[in-house]
Amino acid sequence: MSEETEREFVNWWQALARDPDYYTNTEQGQKELADMIRQESERLLEDIGKSVRRTKEVIWMSRFCSACQDYREDGRRMTCKRWGVRIVKPFQGRAIWKTIPSRTSFGEKEMVVDGIDWDSRWKEISDRVVEMAVQMVNGGFPYFCYKSK
Repeated sequence: MSEETEREFVNWWQALARDPDYYTNTEQGQKELADMIRQESERLLEDIGKSVRRTKEVIWMSRFCSACQDYREDGRRMTCKRWGVRIVKPFQGRAIWKTIPSRTSFGEKEMVVDGIDWDSRWKEISDRVVEMAVQMVNGGFPYFCYKSK
């Protein structure tokens, strides 16, 4: 995002905050404000269109998943063919953070989640605790879609 674009985003609402009478009570001010907001909306829609990605859907692994006919395992990756989703054990998935320019304050940065690494744990937890959590997923009962092999 260019510095000028960032300044435009901050300026339309700052302009309104600095002189609310002009932007709300005069025809010229209302037109200028509408133009500034329209330009920002168009820029945001363009940014969103560039960054749309398919979201990965996941379900927590229950103790019954590995005995289900829809369960598939390819190396470390487990999937459910019925739902077309990845199966992950509890506590799996570490956020991948990215720094971007702030959308509310000029010259500042903010952290956003850029993705999730499903092969690492979000917290250092023993395998025993993870297995106990797998046993308790869905209250210890199979998911409604479970079909034994």
